[in-house]
Amino acid sequence: MARYFKKRRPVGPSKNEQKLQRNREAEARERNVGRLSDAFPQVERLTVRLELLSPQQHSLAEPETRVFKAQDRIELSVPCPGRCGQGSFNLAGKVQAVIESHEASADATGTCQEPLFAGATEVCGVRLSCKIEVQYAPEPKTA
Repeated sequence: MARYFKKRRPVGPSKNEQKLQRNREAEARERNVGRLSDAFPQVERLTVRLELLSPQQHSLAEPETRVFKAQDRIELSVPCPGRCGQGSFNLAGKVQAVIESHEASADATGTCQEPLFAGATEVCGVRLSCKIEVQYAPEPKTA
C-alpha cells in the first residue's frame, strides 16, 4: 500500500523572505542613484540607446533611448525581459570607463548569464546591445 509523504520544504529563504530582500535591494539601489552632475561633473548630457535581443536574434522590446542631463538622476541598470525572470544588465562600469577615457561615444554588448531555472545548466542568453554617447561640458578658457 502506498504511503503519503509530506513534501520537504527546500532549504533556504522562503518566498516572502526573498521578496523582502528584493525590495530592500531595490530601495538601496534607489538611494544610491545620484544625479549625473554628482557622479560625473564634466558631463553635460549622457545618451544611452538600448536594444534587447533574444538568443534567436528577435527583438524583445522596442529600442529604448535614455537621455540624462546634468541635473537628472541616473539609473544605469536594465532588467532582463528573458525567461530567467531575475537577470539584469549594469551599465555603470562601461559608462564610467567611457567617461574616464573621455570618449564621445562607444558601443557595448552583454549577455544574460542567469540560469533559466534553479539547477539548470542552460543560461537565459538575452543579449543587450547599447550605444553610449557623451556630451561633455565645455572646458573653461584660460587667458
